[in-house]
This record gives sequence, C-alpha cells and structure tokens, in this order.
Amino acid sequence: MKKIYLIRHAKAQKDEITSDFERKLNHTGKEDLKRLFLRLQNYEINPDMIFSSPAKRTAKTAKKLAKFYHFNRGKITYINSLYTANAEQIYDLLKDMSRAFNEIFIVGHNPALKELGELLSTLCLDSFPTSSVLCLEFDINDFTQLKTHSGKLIFFEHIRALKSEKVGNDTQENINQG
Repeated sequence: MKKIYLIRHAKAQKDEITSDFERKLNHTGKEDLKRLFLRLQNYEINPDMIFSSPAKRTAKTAKKLAKFYHFNRGKITYINSLYTANAEQIYDLLKDMSRAFNEIFIVGHNPALKELGELLSTLCLDSFPTSSVLCLEFDINDFTQLKTHSGKLIFFEHIRALKSEKVGNDTQENINQG
C-alpha cells in the first residue's frame, strides 16, 4: 500500500510589491496550520518524503509539516516544476517515485492539487482551500503501478471545516518555531 498526501500551502501575504513566488505565509495562514495540525493528530501519518514547490509559502508550509512530523527538514526535496506544474505533470512525477517510499507529501498549489486529487481518485472536489490535506491510499507496491482514479479517500482535512476548532498549547509549541 502507498499513500499520497496532497497538501496546499497555508494562506499567504498579498501585496503589489512582492512577486507571487516570494509571498510569505501571513498570520492567518500560520494560525490555520495550527488548527490543521491539531486535527492531523487523529491520523497515523509517517511521511517517508516531502516534496515541495520552492515558492516561499509552500517551502515554509513544508518546513512546518516536517517539524510537526519530526521529519529532517534538510531532506525536504524542492522541485522547481511543482510551482507551475499541472495535474498530469505531477502525476508523471509520482509514477517515478522510489518504491522505497510508502507515504509521500506533495506540498503545492492550486489548481494543480485540486485537479490531481480528482485525477488520482473518483472524487469531484468543489475546492481545495489553503491549509488542506487530501490523503489517498493506493493498493500498489510500487509507484510505477499508479493508475488514474484508483486512489481510496482516507481523509480530506480542510481549513473551512477546522475554523471552529481551538488550538491547544502542545500543538502550538510544536509548530511555532518551524
């Protein structure tokens, strides 16, 4: 079995001076991640690898995920093409993943993540908000066996469902320095 976690970056600053690539997480985005991490504690998640777009907001989201899961941040792989990739390009990237990986994180952007979630599963997603995680499981032994529409939904945690939850101190302390 293999699991793929599609993770959209947290909410980022918007201004006319900063380029899209250089946009940093804003306060709301950081608070949303705290809520998301609190919710993710309900699942057994053990990432073997984190792949991320190198854009500042995705890189910071990936680093915060790595800290939360005690994943060596130095092992995060930044893939330039994830910044502009479409769903089919990310699908091709996934098919080339090492068979040694069982659970991988893809930290990226819309619309590619929403479209990829639909390509990999039978889901029809209305949206894929910032600070969202879609987990799909595949009955395969090797990512070269990955097929479209074959993923089984394990969970889809998104910030709209999390806005009403409180953030505990343990979770907050675990991610503040990421």
